[in-house]
Amino acid sequence: MKQMKKFIVKLIALLIALPQFLGLSTANAQEVELSFWNGFTASDGEILQEIVNDFNEANDKGITINMEVMTWANFNEKLPPSIVAGSAPDFVLMNYSDFPSYVSNGTMKPLDSFWDVEGVDKEDFVESSLELTQIDGTQYFIPMQIQGMYLYWNKDLFEAAGLDPDTPPATWEELVEFADKLTDSDKNQFGFALPYDGYQPFANWLLANGGSIANEDYTESTFASEGTLATLQAIQTMIYDNASGPKTISGAEADNLLNSGQLAMYINGPWLNNGLQANEINYGVTGVPQATVDGDKQAILDGVGFGIPASTDDEKTEAIYEFIKYWNTTEIGKKWSTLNGFPAYLKSVAADPEVAADPIVSELFKQIEYATPFMPNSTTLPSINGDVIRPLLENIMNGNDVQAEMDSAHESIQMLLAN
Repeated sequence: MKQMKKFIVKLIALLIALPQFLGLSTANAQEVELSFWNGFTASDGEILQEIVNDFNEANDKGITINMEVMTWANFNEKLPPSIVAGSAPDFVLMNYSDFPSYVSNGTMKPLDSFWDVEGVDKEDFVESSLELTQIDGTQYFIPMQIQGMYLYWNKDLFEAAGLDPDTPPATWEELVEFADKLTDSDKNQFGFALPYDGYQPFANWLLANGGSIANEDYTESTFASEGTLATLQAIQTMIYDNASGPKTISGAEADNLLNSGQLAMYINGPWLNNGLQANEINYGVTGVPQATVDGDKQAILDGVGFGIPASTDDEKTEAIYEFIKYWNTTEIGKKWSTLNGFPAYLKSVAADPEVAADPIVSELFKQIEYATPFMPNSTTLPSINGDVIRPLLENIMNGNDVQAEMDSAHESIQMLLAN
């Protein structure tokens, strides 16, 4: 009996020592390192890194995420060649407008299997967040954040101009009127700014006037229309004729104007909240203006999703799913929304008492309830934005003929759709 016990003890010792003898360890055999790219370079990136660090420490599966942050411009330059060269990161965050191009090239994995992971509750996701991250009904991306464009206004500048600081413009027509009243050239103060490098404010305005960019299957341009003409004329009236805003300004420059107290109204995303609070700006935020006060509300839904390149193996995919599941818990969703001022897309987060009581987050969530994706599944949207809408807005705001610019843009969009 004693000999049998000694044999068992020796056998156990041998089994314990075997991995080290083979150059392994029981810990190393289970460890998985993941490379993770994204473009969160501002304060939200610091919060994202903190959450990644917490996951690395807390998970019991030996998963370590190594996050690499770069500007979105660098991300879009670096990712395609890395995919071709076989050196792509294990997973990424990607902007909505870029989803279709990568999927159409076969470079991203379908992620429908994520919903089968134990502990994942698909029913907790707001339906629009799932629609935003699907391509032709397949879940190629999993929501990381969703947002729209929102109207920010400086309450102190409203009050100084004799306007009610708690009542922003409800319609686009009112926006033009308010912008004129809020402009003061002696103080280098502008009523409104429309950056040439961001299509979303223009697209929201276009939809409100009944305009569109293309037909439903993206085969024909529908840009030349009365709705488009009315939108472009209103923009030119406000910026060129009334001089209510800079004739040429980038999004980053407009952000700075708002944070310095020189801009009364601005339409942009939730990422502005932290900067405005840090600069102690007395501001309000609400949904984008509408066509009419009493009509059906509409707005563009945007967002960022987790994606996994097709080159990532199945073992790593399972490990990535663990982090995406962790991200989409009520605890982390609440942290991301409240610290960044982003609307929730998990129902459990939106229903949390602290989130519901947050005046910014709860206000932004109201628009999520009716916002819809803009030109879903379109592979030409990035090209239309960069090659057509951007120069169009610059030309309109600098006084070029509206009809001629619209017709030229219509032809350019048609050429992009035909390719």
